[in-house]
Amino acid sequence: MNSRFEKLSPAETAREIMCDLGEAARAVGIQFPSLRLDPHPVAGLGAPAHLIETGRINIVTAMQMTEVFRVASK
Repeated sequence: MNSRFEKLSPAETAREIMCDLGEAARAVGIQFPSLRLDPHPVAGLGAPAHLIETGRINIVTAMQMTEVFRVASK
């Protein structure tokens, strides 16, 4: 994992990554409707694993994301 997160708790790390995701998405014109941390971490590899909720997205947002992913994969 990135050294930027070494001194953060798992919850703080997840929050930072969530904020980074929202910022990166907005930079390419994508707005997640309800970007947030899932309030109930799941067990993963012996430690809590925080999930990031992006919310249900409409067709336009799905199309925008598809285009971004296609461009990025080239």
